[in-house]
This record gives sequence, C-alpha cells and structure tokens, in this order.
Amino acid sequence: MIKRLSVLLCLALVAGLAGSAYAEVQNVKVGGDITVLGVARSNFDLSNGGTGDKENDQGSFFVTQTRVRLDSDLTDNVTATLRLINERIWSAENNASSDIDLDLAYVTLKEFLYSPLSLKIGRQELRFGNALIVGATNTYDSSVLNTVPGDLSARKSFDALRATLNYDPLVVDTFYAKIDEGDINVNDDVDLYGVNAAYDFGTKGAKAEVYLFSKNDSSLDKNDKVNTLGTLLSAELVENLNTSVEIAYQNGNSRSNGTHRNAWAMQAMADYTFADVSMKPNLGLSYTYLSGDKDPSEGKNKAWDSMYYDQALNNIAYAILPFSNLKVINVKGGLKPMEDLSLSAVYGYYMLDKKVTTLSSSYGPFGSSSSAYYEMNDKTSLGNALDITATYDYTEDVQFGLTAGMFACGKAFASSNDRTATQVIGSMKVSF
Repeated sequence: MIKRLSVLLCLALVAGLAGSAYAEVQNVKVGGDITVLGVARSNFDLSNGGTGDKENDQGSFFVTQTRVRLDSDLTDNVTATLRLINERIWSAENNASSDIDLDLAYVTLKEFLYSPLSLKIGRQELRFGNALIVGATNTYDSSVLNTVPGDLSARKSFDALRATLNYDPLVVDTFYAKIDEGDINVNDDVDLYGVNAAYDFGTKGAKAEVYLFSKNDSSLDKNDKVNTLGTLLSAELVENLNTSVEIAYQNGNSRSNGTHRNAWAMQAMADYTFADVSMKPNLGLSYTYLSGDKDPSEGKNKAWDSMYYDQALNNIAYAILPFSNLKVINVKGGLKPMEDLSLSAVYGYYMLDKKVTTLSSSYGPFGSSSSAYYEMNDKTSLGNALDITATYDYTEDVQFGLTAGMFACGKAFASSNDRTATQVIGSMKVSF
C-alpha cells in the first residue's frame, strides 16, 4: 500500500509539473547522483569475546544511494526544490529499504516583504560554520529509516522554517526545525531553534560568526534543554594558509540527573596548500575539545551534548565513539600526483577529557541502533586512528574512491574490548 501511494504521488507530481509548465514554471532543472559503496568492516565492537571465544566480527556489504533532484523557478523570486532519495543495502529488501523518501522538499521566497529577506520553508539542509553544532540530523546517535549504517547515510536534512536577512556583508539566519513530532496531540516533541549571524570582513578571507542554538526535548516526563552559544572566527592569515577557531558553551537543564548543564567545546584548525609546488601538497592540523563529566552527582552536567554535528574527524571513530568527552588531535596531508588523482591521509589521536568506567555509543557498527558499551580502565588514552584515501576522477561526472581506515585502542579500553577496528570502502559516484 505504501509503495502504491508513493508511486501515485510521484506520478501526480510529474503530471502537475507538466500541466502547469506553460503557465507557471519558468525553468525546471533535473539532476541527481548514484553512489555505490562496497564496505568491509572488522571488529567494530572492539570485543575480544569470552574466555576461549574467537568472535567473528567481520562484515561486508554493498550500499546504493540514489538521489534525484528537481529545481523549479516559478517566478523571479519563487523557487521550489525537491530531492528524492533511496538508500539500501544490496539484497536487504524490505519496505523501509525499498522506499523512495523525501530528502529535500522546500520553497524559497526571495525578497519576501522587502528585499533583504528570504524565506525557505520545508525539508532542507541546515549547516552553519564548520558544522560542529548544526549540520545533519542523521549523526551516529540518530536512527535511520533503513538498514544503512548511520555513518554512511547521505541524509542530512531538517524539516524547518528559515528566514535569512542579507545585509551584505552581514547575513543573519533564524530558523526553527522539528526534529521529532511524537504524538500530535501531546507535548512530547523535540524542537531546535537557532540564530546565526555571519560577517564577512572582505580581506584575507576574514569571517566571523556568532550563534545561539537551542534544543528542547520533551519526549519524556522531564524536559531536556540544551542552549549552545558560540562564535567562529576564520581567516587566511597568510596566502594559502586557512585558519579557524571556534568556541562554544552549553547550558540548560539535564533530564538524566536533574542538574544544570555547564559544558564547553573548542576547535582550532589550520590548513596550508603549497600552491606553487608540483603535485600541490597540503598539510593540516586541528585540535578538538569536547568537555566530559566524571561525576554528574556534583550538581552540574559538564558533558558536551553532540547536538546535530556533521564532522567525521576519522571515519571509524565517527561510527563507534560518542561526540563528547573527547580531546582529539588530527594531522592530515594530501597531494595530486596526477591531474585526475588525489591522495590524502588523516591521523587522529583520541583522548578522554574525563576518565570513565564505561563508554557508550548509541550507534551499532553494522546499522543497528542498539547501544554499545565499552569497559574502560582508569586511563585517558582512547587510541589512534588513520584514514588513507585515493580519489580518481574518471570523467567530469564519474568518480572512484578507495578509503582504508583503522582505529587502534589505547590504554583507556579494558582488555575485554581493545581489538583494532579496520575498514575498507570502495566507492563510485555518478552525477547527472
């Protein structure tokens, strides 16, 4: 029944567009992409099993991600955007994996009421700054609608209302997003509000952003509120050296223990490209700090809430570690040995901000949403991560990629779960 209804709606949409093309639609652009992933993973739960056991924690699967996008110019100041998506693991057929779902569906009203104001209404992507706070709804701690692991999903959109005031060089965005509706007649929703002001100084790529994002979770008896206030400064200090520093503070009420939030985050990045050197090598260095809480009974919750971030500092760490209570140093580099070939590597050293007895991750390694718990020692060293990637542009529209990654546990992990996790992903993406 659901499939039939989806087909009928798609046909109705196409018929509606075709029927009104001469009267209302000035221009229609159709595009999209198909991505195929071949994934091999090993030891993502880090478990060594019981005494005498040898756990089989290896898995391999293929994923196809298909997206079709339509952009329609209705009048000079009104546009409509629609993108359909299907993500599925090969031969894992069920109603969820075979569905065609809405990824984007919004209307843009430019110069609404007066020229600086634009409105964007509907399912859309929200991404601010480096996406340390807001960038995607489908992070590791959010379930997906199919069997595709959350860290591999291409879904990032929010159901939102967004108003943009463009007073160039100052741009102010205000938005409201419905994260989870719950029961329609009950106050059990999860909502996200925010304002982001960005100023472009116009010299040396200098920009500044100031934001306030507020998440209100009423899904249980007691509300959980997270207010995030922060700023991001970025600039090209010297030619080809791009730098940024972001600092954020969180307060609000923590439902888990009835305490007040008092958490911090900081991220500093620097990337340099040797533009005048053969193969154009580049180097980068970053430091990420997300506060942790050793003893919630003290009356304050100091653990950073991951909000809706969209950052994979390293691929396996993104999939299995929570984005909180972390100190991460990343070193990366890359070069182009050929015009169509790019090579890159990212190393990460992971530490706990506060020592803990257990570390939880609410995302399962093979697509399940069940929680995973790691037993910890009285140490802070989480381990080392490395990702090596080769990307080949076969044509302007076809790209092949190969990524190999590993995460080697540090002394903070107990012997029951300190195996080295590995991953290899081969990809092909065709854009049209």
